[in-house]
Amino acid sequence: MTRKRPIRIPTETLLDAARSAAERLTHLSRDPQVRRDAAQVAQAVGRLLTSIQQAGKPPPRR
Repeated sequence: MTRKRPIRIPTETLLDAARSAAERLTHLSRDPQVRRDAAQVAQAVGRLLTSIQQAGKPPPRR
């Protein structure tokens, strides 16, 4: 029997899923502190995704 390799998920896909889950918590949670913390997490992950995407672009030519 062959051994299955673990599935590799690209970093951007994983971070996007985390941001989406945090955004859902901001709407679904009854606890106001959880909603605030989830909103902050969603914003931070969004900024991180933007940084990752910009880091992958080549620098502008002069």
